[in-house]
Amino acid sequence: MFSRDFWIRRTPELRQTFRVTIAAAVAYAAYKLLGLQQGYWAVFTVLIVMQGSIGGTLGAARDRMIGTLAGAVIGGLGAALHSGTALGVGITLAVATGIAALGAAVYPQLRIAPVTVAIMLLSEPAGTPVEQFVVDRVIEIALGGLIGVLATVLILPARSHGVVVARAIAVLERLPKLLLSEAEAIERGEPLQPSPDHPALRQALTSVEQAMNDADRERASRLADHSIPPSIPRTLWRVRNDLVLIGRTLYEPLPAPIAATLAPATARLLRAEADLVGRCAEALRTITMVARQDMDAPYHDFTETFGRMRHDNVTRPLDFNAAGRVFGLAFTLENLHRDLADLTDRIDEVVTGQPRAPKQS
Repeated sequence: MFSRDFWIRRTPELRQTFRVTIAAAVAYAAYKLLGLQQGYWAVFTVLIVMQGSIGGTLGAARDRMIGTLAGAVIGGLGAALHSGTALGVGITLAVATGIAALGAAVYPQLRIAPVTVAIMLLSEPAGTPVEQFVVDRVIEIALGGLIGVLATVLILPARSHGVVVARAIAVLERLPKLLLSEAEAIERGEPLQPSPDHPALRQALTSVEQAMNDADRERASRLADHSIPPSIPRTLWRVRNDLVLIGRTLYEPLPAPIAATLAPATARLLRAEADLVGRCAEALRTITMVARQDMDAPYHDFTETFGRMRHDNVTRPLDFNAAGRVFGLAFTLENLHRDLADLTDRIDEVVTGQPRAPKQS
């Protein structure tokens, strides 16, 4: 039914499915054994907090607990003060959830608080003391959070190190297409068309940052460690910004006198950088050092070509906007080359676990 390749490609998802299944069953058994009146909230909490990594689960469990405590206090006060009539419950519900929603808007970790307030006010059993009802809800949520964290740590643990690497590879795999499209636009002497890949690239970069935060949370909790430099997400963002700036200089073709001299060297440099990005992705995938053959030669060729062009005063007849685009292109290509060189060093740090000294220009 499913090929072997499917099981290999979907290993992280299958492991997460197994973890969640076991944790939900354990939460159900625990609340039955403990005799909790509404212990199904423990199961709900497991399903909510369990993420694809230890750090992600820790963060979700922490936010769930903080939001539950805040919501339980607000909801408990409302349950103790309302008149017990339908109108009284409705007014209290509106006021209490409004207060909780304001707190969640200011502090995102409280986003579960309005839900907890509503649960407290709408599911309060008749005849149960308010304080007991509040304590029970907190115990149920805490039980679910604890089971979720333990399951993520003990059952086929998925550490954020691997998640960061996988998401960084996904970003790197998107970059060559953008670099090659810029090279092709220069070679053809045509305006660079807006790429639909940029929104997806931004989303992928955000996911790398989120995974990095989870990895740092694991390290702080001492449940796991990682060798990923914190500069990797920042460097990836810088490379993406370089591509955007290059695109802005190519919204119309380079002036003819410039294109005849500079376009071939620029296209070769962009193609070489696209190849380097591909080698970076392969290095992360195979946990090997980045292959650095011919890393600087196309860049030196470009700078020498640009220097000769300036020496021959080719740019002097250009108007302000055209000259700005030409010099902006050269400046951004220099930044791109430097940022990619820095990225290769940071990837080597992931592989070796040892920091590399920055290259002197």
